Amino acid sequence: MKEINKNNLASFISYYQNFHDSVITSIEYDIINSKINLYINVFWSGKPSLKEDGSLETNKLNMKVVFDDIYQCNNKELYSWDSIYDAYLKFIKLDNVEYICFADAKENPNIYIVSKKMFYEIL
Repeated sequence: MKEINKNNLASFISYYQNFHDSVITSIEYDIINSKINLYINVFWSGKPSLKEDGSLETNKLNMKVVFDDIYQCNNKELYSWDSIYDAYLKFIKLDNVEYICFADAKENPNIYIVSKKMFYEIL
C-alpha cells in the first residue's frame, strides 16, 4: 500500500481527478484497531484518451483506501447512485495535531473521515 502524505497529496488528487464521478462501494469499520477501509470505484484516473468511436476512455479502476488511527468519522446513508462530484482531501490541524481529512464533498458531505494516516492500493 502507498501512503498519502504532504509530498504526494497534490499529485494523487490530480491523477484521480478529485474522484469525480467515482462511487464508494463499501465501508469497513475496524473499531478495535481504529481503522476504516473504504472501497471506491474510481471513474477517472490518469489522462483520458479518445477511443475510435469518439468517446473518452476514463481509465476506470477499483481502489481500497485505508484510514489508520481515526480521530473522527461521520457518514450519512449512502446509495449506489451517490457519486462523488469533487472530493475534499486535505491535511488539517485539530487540537495541535495534524490529520488527513477525506470527505466526498467540501460542503454537506455524505461521509468524512479524519485520521492520522491514509494509505491506498489499486485492486
